Amino acid sequence: MKNLKLFSFRFNDLSNSDAASLITQTCEYAGKVNGNLGEMANASLTELMTNAAGFSAQVNRPRKSKYSDQVAEDRKASADLFSEINRAVVYESKSRDAAKKQAALDFELFFHPYSALPKGPIGTQMEQTSEMIKKYKADPALMSAAKLIGVDVLIDELETDNAELKAAYETRTADSGKHEASSTDLRPAATESYMQFCSIIEQAVNLTPNESIVALFNYMDELRRKHSALIQKPKDKGTTPTA
Repeated sequence: MKNLKLFSFRFNDLSNSDAASLITQTCEYAGKVNGNLGEMANASLTELMTNAAGFSAQVNRPRKSKYSDQVAEDRKASADLFSEINRAVVYESKSRDAAKKQAALDFELFFHPYSALPKGPIGTQMEQTSEMIKKYKADPALMSAAKLIGVDVLIDELETDNAELKAAYETRTADSGKHEASSTDLRPAATESYMQFCSIIEQAVNLTPNESIVALFNYMDELRRKHSALIQKPKDKGTTPTA
């Protein structure tokens, strides 16, 4: 039987913010199933969480930019829209109108996994908000449910706001180029811990698999694929190591 391997890509070519997002999301998911990972994996996860916390905090502490206020304003608008959508869904889920109640419950099932995005890293918020809206627009039944309970307009507003947030964030990132370099001092430790954890999970899924380990492996593999797509293709990167 062929050994399972995590998707390989140029991890070192990720920006600091994207690398922090990947590592943070890995830690968050692994932390939920750590009771079934085994002693070695848990020891590695503890080290990864410690190093990731410092790296992520450093990445998310940009120097003050003239564009920071705009980013904060757009992000607050997005958070307010998420809250407004959630309130509307909860309200309609208790409706006496059976059609509206069912529509609200159907939409809640879709929306709930994304509802806490404004509380997470901004990069993750923007990426997964776009993913949510794409899935929403590809599902006519979901769009009908949203229209019935009156949140379709809010979703349209959220799409516009997310686009504005992305534009403001990209402008601020370009303006804060020096910050990206200053975040590199804590990256090596986080990277080393992440690589070690990946190796241990690969061994576990092949040698001592269980439902939690397999689910974590698949989640990590998908995260790596998504984040690899964020890397801009270099003209000539030589022999940059892969992860």
